[in-house]
Parts: sequence; C-alpha cells; structure tokens
Amino acid sequence: MSILLTGASGFLGRRIYEVLAAAQPVTTLGRRPVGERHIGCDLAGTIPQLEPLRFDWVVHVAGKAHAVPRTAQERTEYERLNVQGTKNLLSALAQRPLPTAFVYISTVLVYGRSAGDGLDEQTPLAATDPYGLSKIRAEQAVLDWGARTGVCPAILRLPLVVAGQPQGNLAALTNAIRRGYYLRIGSGLARRSMVLADDVAAIIPRVAQTGGIYNLTDGYHPTVRELEDAIARQYGRRYMPTMPPAVARIIATVGDGINAVAGRVFPFDSVALAKLTSSLTFSDEQARQRLNWQPRPVLSFFV
Repeated sequence: MSILLTGASGFLGRRIYEVLAAAQPVTTLGRRPVGERHIGCDLAGTIPQLEPLRFDWVVHVAGKAHAVPRTAQERTEYERLNVQGTKNLLSALAQRPLPTAFVYISTVLVYGRSAGDGLDEQTPLAATDPYGLSKIRAEQAVLDWGARTGVCPAILRLPLVVAGQPQGNLAALTNAIRRGYYLRIGSGLARRSMVLADDVAAIIPRVAQTGGIYNLTDGYHPTVRELEDAIARQYGRRYMPTMPPAVARIIATVGDGINAVAGRVFPFDSVALAKLTSSLTFSDEQARQRLNWQPRPVLSFFV
C-alpha cells in the first residue's frame, strides 16, 4: 500500500501524515518537505510529475483556508489554490496508473449556513463566500473525475478541527482567553460542531476503501461556554467576564462599518458575533452507519 498526501505541512495534514506513515509508505507533495519521501511542487501553478511512482490512495489536504480576503486578488487566491490546485493534481493522476481511491478534505462551510441543527450531507451547497465556493468547485472536480476514471472518491466535510496547535477561529479564541481579554457574550449556550484532528486522521483508511461524502463531528457539539471554560482551565483562569448581547451587537455593528471600508481588519463584527451566539451543528450519522465512525468528544482534549 502506497499513499500520496498533499498538504502535510499544515496542522491537519501533518497529523494525517503521522497516523498513515506509521503503517505504510507515505509520499508527501507540496512546497515544503515532510518526511523522507517528498515531491516538491506548487500545485496551484504546476501539474506535478509523478512518474514512475504509483500510489494506491491519494489524500488531498492542501489548500487555502482561514485567511479572510480583503482584496479581489486575495479572493482569487482561493480559486487558484483550492480549485486549480485540485484540478492540477487530478490531471497528474490521469497521466499514470490510477489510484484506487481519492480522499478530499473539505469543509462544512460548503453549506453556507450560519445557523442550523443537525444538517446532513443532503443539505444544499449554498456557500457564497470565496472559501466555501472554492471548496464546492473542488469537490465537484473530484466527483466528476471519479465518475470519468472509475476511481472511488471520498469527501470529508469538517467543522472546526481541534488539535495540539489551534488554528483559525480557535486560535483567536484561545489567545484571547489566555491573555485575559476575552469576554463571554450572554449565556454562551450556542452549540457548534467540532472534531478532533486525530479522529479525522484515523478514519482515512476506512473512508478510502468505502468512498462517499461524510460530515465528521464529535457527535456532542459542545456549547461555546463549555469550550471557553475548557480552554480557561488550561491556563488557570477561573473568572470569565461577560458582555451583554446588546452591547455585543453595537460593537459588531461598528466592526461591520470598519470592515466595509478597510477590509476585515476589525476582529469583532456580525460574522464573529453569529459564530459565538448562533447554534450550527451537523449530523455525522452517515459516517457512523457506513464507516463505523466512533469519535471522541472534543472536550476530552482539554482535560
């Protein structure tokens, strides 16, 4: 069994590499080498040369995420890195003996929802932001390629991923709590879907053999308050000051005005407010039934 893994230098890709490489040879592909087997390539601008190597599975993690685009050029970066990069990889694979499986790491942001409860894989893909749109187009490229070639495609749609090194919104939340300037908004009872990076990595071999599209969550969907408290305990902070929702809405409105003029430079706006006060959860029942998905609660990571 031989595996090709892109995006291994990122926090999720590195964990996937560590788990897979413990059992079989893994070759990484990207701009920065990880491990002994590596193919140097900028997927966004190049179709990689993979000959004479042959891979049984391909796991595609590489792409652009987290950064909020402020200019038209930054918005096109999502298209270039996430969509064209995926197409370049698929083109390279079509020029050689085909793998048996292609696993694409996607996001629940393809649904384009800011609130909802138990959204499953049949939820319409309604993203309108550059990142969500780019992941929809990349997913479709993978599915179309699989239909043409007969390769088994698998797509994993992930919510907030929790790992040893926080990224994106979780990193911002952790830093604010650690430094003591975080304010809880209202009751903090909104629930959000999350998943552990280790559990995502562990399910890769099974989904590669099965194929399909799956939401992956921890099945518990902790409240914002539970997550805040768990992080606070790690840094010995016992008191969490609270901001009234009405005040938060005023500040968010000010943030909207600043960001409309200067790009999203103000850290707290209506988007950030919605993430902290609106429940958004996804169903992983399909993965549980077809993959025997048995994740651990995210909150166990902070114990």
